[in-house]
Amino acid sequence: VCCVLKSVASAHFTLFVSPPELTMLPIRTLTIALGVTLLGISLVTAGSALNGGGAQNETNASSALMPDWEADIFNLPPEVAFPGGDWLNRIATPETVYVFGGKTYSSAYAGMLEGEPLKYPCRNFNAYINSIVVPNKFAGQVVDAVGSLEWGHYLLCYLRNFVGAMIVYYGVAGIFHYFCYIHPSSQETFEKQGRVRPSAKIMWDQIRLAQGSLTLYVLLPVFDEWIVEKGWTRTYFTVAEIGGWGYYAMYMLLYFCLVEIGIYWMHRTLHTNKWMYKNIHLLHHKYNKPETLTPWASIAFHPIDGILQASPYVLALPIVPVHYLTHFVLLFFTAVWATYIHDAMDLNIGPIMGSKYHTVHHTHYIYNYGQVFTFCDHFWNTFREPNGPTGVPNAAKQRTRPTSGRGVSSSNNNKTD
Repeated sequence: VCCVLKSVASAHFTLFVSPPELTMLPIRTLTIALGVTLLGISLVTAGSALNGGGAQNETNASSALMPDWEADIFNLPPEVAFPGGDWLNRIATPETVYVFGGKTYSSAYAGMLEGEPLKYPCRNFNAYINSIVVPNKFAGQVVDAVGSLEWGHYLLCYLRNFVGAMIVYYGVAGIFHYFCYIHPSSQETFEKQGRVRPSAKIMWDQIRLAQGSLTLYVLLPVFDEWIVEKGWTRTYFTVAEIGGWGYYAMYMLLYFCLVEIGIYWMHRTLHTNKWMYKNIHLLHHKYNKPETLTPWASIAFHPIDGILQASPYVLALPIVPVHYLTHFVLLFFTAVWATYIHDAMDLNIGPIMGSKYHTVHHTHYIYNYGQVFTFCDHFWNTFREPNGPTGVPNAAKQRTRPTSGRGVSSSNNNKTD
């Protein structure tokens, strides 16, 4: 991560000096590929055990070539949720022994799970992720500081989310920044079309705002885990538990549809409710021209704004059975997606709500509220097709009314604020 950030920083200072032999990689292809890869990982870890029995001999043969850490978590029985329970034994050493409340545990993480990781599949998964990035000694110090194993765990999750969110934000936005503004092919987008490049001042303003919003924004996944552990959701942890891949796919499609509709209406409400728009959402909409939109604007918003728009991912959990690991990956994917739709570039593939459509939302305010797809905007009559190339001066502009549907009266079609 340090190497990536260092290379991005170096590229920023050298501006347009890049190896001419490099060719432009399609950013959207990289984005989609990353999302599909993450989703694939969740699918493999969710259901690898369903195929484990028939491939036991192959697994035994290959396990000799891989660490026990990997051999164990990818060879779980169907009824055991990822990452299983043996990981606690693998990280246990005489140095990791932890004592709290008069009880002795093999590690601080074992204490947080009360020595029964399979009893708490959600906390077990998050503790496993935390153990990869947070040393056991520090984890124990956090628990000692708050005086509670449970709240120590949640504090570690918050710290992990905060650091992880920064890595995702700076890493993904940095990659987009390079291809959008530094790579030689960016000349085609800006100089050759007479388009204005975003200023460094705008980008730094977005970075400062985003960094500040992360402080509260990353609390949402912690709350998410808390309600799952309390049993207030219909979350499940293995594909076998829900009845197979067919049910998994059906429920995930339903879940995603509910989330998409929820985000549409939450986003639209942030515009139509005058108090919410003025006090919460307007901060993000000060970036209202193509030359003020950059990948760094993805989470440059009021933290409550971000929490409200992401809340459908959590609010749908008590309604639809959802595989927890896939849900976790989707939360990560939305961060990548938010970077893409704010880069103010032109490539779009309908019915995907690409960056060109979202740029129209920032310039015209009352259109294109959707997150990933345009279906909701088409259905509720708030979709607007972009007119001409983004940010190009003197381009032919023809007024395009929203498509027929519901929700916006014709008298409002030409409003811009």
